[in-house]
Amino acid sequence: MGNPVVVLHVGAMKTGTTYIQNKVLANRDALAEQGVDFAGRRWRDQVSAVQDLLSLAQHDPEVEQRSDDAWARMVGHFRQVDARMSLLSMEFLSFADEATARQAVASLEGLEVHVVISVRDTAAVMPSLWQTSITSGGMVPWPRYQQVVRASTRAGGRVGAALARAGVPAARRFAEAIDIPRMVRVWTSVLPPERVHVLVVPGPSTPRDRLWELFADILGVDPAATPEPPEHVNESLGLPSAELVRRLNVALSLKEPSQQRTLKVDLARDALGRLRQDERRARIDPSTFRAALRWNGRIRDAVTAAGVRVHGDLADLPTKADPSDYDVDAEQAPPTEDELLKAARHGFWALRRLNNRLIQEGLPKRKRKAYQDALAAAAPGRKAWTKADDPVASAVEDLATQTRSAIKLQRKAAKRKRKKRRRQAARRAERRAQREG
Repeated sequence: MGNPVVVLHVGAMKTGTTYIQNKVLANRDALAEQGVDFAGRRWRDQVSAVQDLLSLAQHDPEVEQRSDDAWARMVGHFRQVDARMSLLSMEFLSFADEATARQAVASLEGLEVHVVISVRDTAAVMPSLWQTSITSGGMVPWPRYQQVVRASTRAGGRVGAALARAGVPAARRFAEAIDIPRMVRVWTSVLPPERVHVLVVPGPSTPRDRLWELFADILGVDPAATPEPPEHVNESLGLPSAELVRRLNVALSLKEPSQQRTLKVDLARDALGRLRQDERRARIDPSTFRAALRWNGRIRDAVTAAGVRVHGDLADLPTKADPSDYDVDAEQAPPTEDELLKAARHGFWALRRLNNRLIQEGLPKRKRKAYQDALAAAAPGRKAWTKADDPVASAVEDLATQTRSAIKLQRKAAKRKRKKRRRQAARRAERRAQREG
């Protein structure tokens, strides 16, 4: 690589991107000593920049505000930073089409741009992608999602007309996430193949640090000099917890990404994620397993034909494999009522604690008790569930009430913070004017 260099790690989704991002953040100073700048003050700046580039605000006022002109600011950072290399890692870039990729590279004219596409065994990716779709507001059940998977792979990674007419949002997002051949084609259309790197995620028997070693090799840094572990990794949910969140999505129908943070982070990651070791996992059926292996073959063929630089072993994308080495189950039973209620109890108390904290932090003292009493009456919890004709539906209703409350309180808090910052900025401007006057 020459200098100055910009490395765009574009995903794909569920290929160890969260692990890499948190590993970089944990070793940010050590990487800076080796000449690698992780762009922006915080990773949120990279997210906003990519949302701006791809026009992903989705009519969410908070996202629009953060992302407005964010890509231009990021490009300015790339051009001004005193480092041999700048790194941006944001998996939404895997959704870019050729026009967007051309726009991104053109905006970086004069810099040496490299792209990293991380790739993982499709059979291992599928359950994780479903769960990601669920924690991002998806409503498609796991058996139906597997039908989407098979249809998408048969259509060459594209969404079939029948699925599009049926209005299955998960189909488009899944197709974008697994269509590695498209990503390779997009980025090699705007960059020479030697600047497009395919990072193959090692198989499950390989130590986790091996993925970091491969990525560090792309950056030209010594992995031994970056010893700090990531603060957290993006663990999957168990099947009952994921199904509970799916039902909650149906009840809530949240439209804005900023609203979904309560579900994605506070409920799914921080609360239900703790049940992962005790819950059954989503298993793929034999037909979906065979489709995944065939898709691995298409990825390998596309990567090889493109002549890009491969880091890792393409054999970790198997085209033949023993189902016993995977979570393959021809007749996996859906979550039971007891399993769903166990997850609901855990989630309910986590949301109640969140609401209590937000009430204490954000409401005037005179309003707190009345708000808490009203919320407790609207979402009474476990005792009411046991008396209901459909205990799970009753539990979902209570969780939805708690979630709406948390979203409302968080928005109030964000609004107050914005007002406070504006007042502080106005006072600073006034003081400057007085000094200059």
